[in-house]
This record gives sequence, structure tokens and C-alpha cells, in this order.
Amino acid sequence: MINLVFRKIKSFFMKFFKYFYRSKSISIMINSIPKSGTHFADQIVSPIKQVKDFGYFIAQQPTLPHILRNENKILKMIDKIKRGEIVRSHIHFSKLVYQKILEKKILMIFIYRDPRDIAISESFYLYNMNKFHSAHKYFKKIHDPKERIILSIKGINDKKIDFKKIGDRINPYIDWKNKNLKNVLSISYEEMRNDIDSVIKTIYNFLIKNNFFHTEISEIEFLKLVKKNINPNKSHTFREGKINKWIELFDEDITKIFYENDGDSTYKLGYK
Repeated sequence: MINLVFRKIKSFFMKFFKYFYRSKSISIMINSIPKSGTHFADQIVSPIKQVKDFGYFIAQQPTLPHILRNENKILKMIDKIKRGEIVRSHIHFSKLVYQKILEKKILMIFIYRDPRDIAISESFYLYNMNKFHSAHKYFKKIHDPKERIILSIKGINDKKIDFKKIGDRINPYIDWKNKNLKNVLSISYEEMRNDIDSVIKTIYNFLIKNNFFHTEISEIEFLKLVKKNINPNKSHTFREGKINKWIELFDEDITKIFYENDGDSTYKLGYK
């Protein structure tokens, strides 16, 4: 709780400094499906001196209240991104949002993850990590881990909160990956955990291709710079970060319920 309050205070002051900031650098947005590794990916980009971090986060559904923001609101929030700023986000794909990102010459790194592991990660996160999330009060009442996973999968049936079944929560993000978009690089959470060197090199080449760097930096220099900064445990949302945890925790009942509710998102993202 103390950490969250500190982050809120810090965010307030960063907005003040952002107002006076001027840069000609290209901006970077790290966009992800929730619980897919936004902060992990952020550690790869944040050491680069020519992007400035003001703690700006664009959420399609804020933590509190957990209500879906419309497209116009997201477009207005993107308009507030400054040149040379690094931004994190959970925003759905739409043609207008994509056009706005192109218009502002923002490079996007899109992070996705196996939806089955997202369901598990979310069930733990909303139970005991984020007590300010609108869904926490529903998860905290369920002490059986299996039932919490099922709640994450099936969603919350309550008009007071927009927490749809897992397929409806994930599918609006998928076109960031599957449309092969200019200015967008897609990376999976599993790639980051399994072969971080390869991921860093891929990001380096993406930045080089888009004329990002002001001064020349070699791949080896970039690799060293980034690796010094990487520590998933520094993320305030990090718990275990394991891959294929679902194999251990999904029994026959949960597996059946999951595929009844995933809207083929597992298949669309290339995991099934």
C-alpha cells in the first residue's frame, strides 16, 4: 500500500516536469495484454537516455474504477504523449488508435502471453497483490486457488464492474500482433523469459530500422546497457513469472471451462 501511495505522489510531480519537457526524439510505447510483462519489457527500453519516463500509463480499463474507456478517450490520452517519452499501456487495437500512433511517430513494443498463464497470474494478483483494483473485493472472498482461477476465466457477473470472460478481455488486443503493423514490434513474455539476449537484439534492430538513435550505438553496447537494468523482481506486479504454470494448475474441469471462455484467443496468439 505504501509503495502504491508513493507511486501516485511521484506520478503527480512527474506530470509537472513533463509539461516543460522538450525533445526531438522518437517516443516509445510499451503496450501489453494485462499480466503479460509490461514492466519487464520496460526495463529493456528505460536505460536509453534519449527517452524520458514521466510515469505515464494509458489503460483501456483503469484499476479503479474498472470501466472500459471509449476510443475517443484513448485517442486524447495518446495525444498527450510527448516527443521522446516512454509510455506504458494496456490499450485495445483499433484502426483510429493505430493511425494516431503513426501520426505521432510512436514506436510500439507489444507484449503478449499465453492466455492460460494470464488467467493464473491474474487470479493471484487480484487476490493478494492489488488491493486497489475494483476486482479485488470479488477475488478476496475466494480462498480456494482453483475457484479464483475459474473466476478469472469466467469473469465477474456484476453490473458494477466490467470484468468480462477471459476471451473477451484478451481478443481486443490481438490485432496488434497479428496484423503485421508498421511501427509495431510484437514480443511474447515467454521469449523474454527464455532468451532475453535474443529479445534485446530484436528490439535493437527494430529501433535501428526506425532511425531511433541520435548517436551510434553497437548491438553489443546496447546489449550490455540493457542487461545491467534487467531484474523482473523490481516490478511491483511481479510474483513468480513462470512459464506454462497452467500445466501444473489446470485440472480437467478448469481446462474445459477455459476453452469454453477463451474465445479462441489461445489459438489466435499461437499457443494452441
